[in-house]
Amino acid sequence: MGGGAVTKAVKRHIEKGFRVFATRRAALTFADNLEKVREMGVIIVEHSEALPIRTADVDMEFFSALLGRIGHQLPQLFAIAVQDHGFAPNDSNRLFRFKMFRRVIEREKSLERLLFSERELPIEFNRMFDAMSSVKDFCWAEVFVSDTSFAAISGLAHFAKLPALLINFGNSHTTAAVVDKDWEIKSIVEHHTSVLREKGREYTRWFFEKFLKGEIDNDYVLSDLGHGCFLREVIDVEEVLCTGPNANLGDYEEVRGDPMIVGNIGLRAMLERRGEV
Repeated sequence: MGGGAVTKAVKRHIEKGFRVFATRRAALTFADNLEKVREMGVIIVEHSEALPIRTADVDMEFFSALLGRIGHQLPQLFAIAVQDHGFAPNDSNRLFRFKMFRRVIEREKSLERLLFSERELPIEFNRMFDAMSSVKDFCWAEVFVSDTSFAAISGLAHFAKLPALLINFGNSHTTAAVVDKDWEIKSIVEHHTSVLREKGREYTRWFFEKFLKGEIDNDYVLSDLGHGCFLREVIDVEEVLCTGPNANLGDYEEVRGDPMIVGNIGLRAMLERRGEV
């Protein structure tokens, strides 16, 4: 799901006069609306004699072979994070992604509840479902899934002096949340990293100062081409901590080490708080 690179490759292939076939499940990586996929020139079928190219969010054959070479078997418990905009064939992905976030956060206040079991996973999060299916189609296992933004925020919460403002400056999205000592999300905002980069560090500082004071609302973020904002309660924070490959866009304290591992630590922390490990 969400294959920008494969979509470009398929379009180039079709432009050269070749045909592309895809199953319905695979076709959803190009767009939620299958009519738009057909308009690209993709032929949607369940069986074809064309050369098969398997796509999946989790390459289980690779991980199984890798672990086998170092003398380990696949685990029976997985925690996976993917960036999921949700299934919205007739809606804006930008609007729908945060709409789903807000719906879940209004119901589940604690950060660790944003790590979903198969039973808990909202059906609209189709990329999380596909990642989970990639594992379950290959082996028996218990699988938990989350969004990469929540995994990173959880990793920050693991290191932070809570309550804190936790910011993940990702490649596509910058997500920030105020999290209290009980790991309850008091407020959350998501913007596009490219917008913050274009407007500069001074604007980024102003934006998060206003967010902390409860002076940034959902309408403002949407008008600024972001995803959205949800405020439950304004509280004082002990610190501001950030991570991500674009952490240099802010002037905040950054978690040391490889920022790409913070999400892994967050997944582990959520599992621990749920009592799964």
